[in-house]
Amino acid sequence: MTRILSRTHQAPPPESVLQQLRIPFVRRATLLRGDAEEEVFVIDIGLAGVFVERAQALENDEHLSIRFPWPGSERPFEARCRVAWWHPEGATLSSKDLPPGGGLQFVEMSEADGERLRTLLLEHCQREPRVRRFLRHWPAADRQGDDPTAG
Repeated sequence: MTRILSRTHQAPPPESVLQQLRIPFVRRATLLRGDAEEEVFVIDIGLAGVFVERAQALENDEHLSIRFPWPGSERPFEARCRVAWWHPEGATLSSKDLPPGGGLQFVEMSEADGERLRTLLLEHCQREPRVRRFLRHWPAADRQGDDPTAG
């Protein structure tokens, strides 16, 4: 008798976990600040926002937009963002290593982009049941450093 092995179906994470989930998502992106456009790299993404690598500091609470190619689509992902926190070069973090850059909190995006993002995270959870989660809780911890539970 031939036995067929299948992957165990993983239940989606609870909404509270999905809201905090951050997954690797490295790709080129365009920051739009007023009339200026700047190329940056997205390092990771979650429902709440993205981390972008950038050597020069962005001002906390600055509003800007981000646009980047979406996997399997000709239509790019676009969102308006707020700079929630900044990580300068050489600064230590208690839970991870990051290049200099900033955490951009999503403040506005289309419903379609929100659904694409949610689907990406859910698919990642299916492929990687032990996904990496940041301790940062957006936006409440944006002024408390990397780990709001530390000290």
